Amino acid sequence: MHPKLKRCFIFGQYANILFLLFALFAYVYYWSIERHDLEIVALEVAAYTVETGGFVFMLFSLLNFHKIVRHRYIMKTAMLIYLITEVVIMILDFNADKISFYHSASMGLNLWHSIFSAAICFTYLSLEPKNKSLEITIIVTEVIILAGMFGIVFGLHVYVSLFANAIAYVVFFSTMRFLLSQERIMIDCHGDKAKVYQYKSSFFDE
Repeated sequence: MHPKLKRCFIFGQYANILFLLFALFAYVYYWSIERHDLEIVALEVAAYTVETGGFVFMLFSLLNFHKIVRHRYIMKTAMLIYLITEVVIMILDFNADKISFYHSASMGLNLWHSIFSAAICFTYLSLEPKNKSLEITIIVTEVIILAGMFGIVFGLHVYVSLFANAIAYVVFFSTMRFLLSQERIMIDCHGDKAKVYQYKSSFFDE
């Protein structure tokens, strides 16, 4: 195993812990506006600060995957698309009062975000196809991500979906770190030494 492989999952774990905090801050921020007509600027600043930190760790995770892990071009491209999409959503939300077409409580946005995130997560199966531990981890992660769609029923903001995503990916990256430490998943990386097997036949022995 590549000595720096765990970095990919550590950075991913940290990123989503920060996204989890962001979703909580954002939810409280909007709740205070809708319930008490009180806009807490400090809370808004804190929310976008931790989200920016999450994007930085997410970028580090992506760069390490590209540098360390062989191939998996679809997964790596999907990770990049996911990163760009989340940044765009943050920018749109930050300027929501200036953009008429963007509504964070839109049913379409919440539904699309959950399905999109689940599709991105599915690409992680390429890390080691047919590995049962990985398959189970992906299934659990997908279920948590798709659970974010329940926010649609209550007309909640897209942050409910982001919150579900963050929980799902914290579970995913934490489990992947555990599986790597237990050597229950093997991911071929750049610089790995190929295993050489020697076979000896006794057919011609006397």
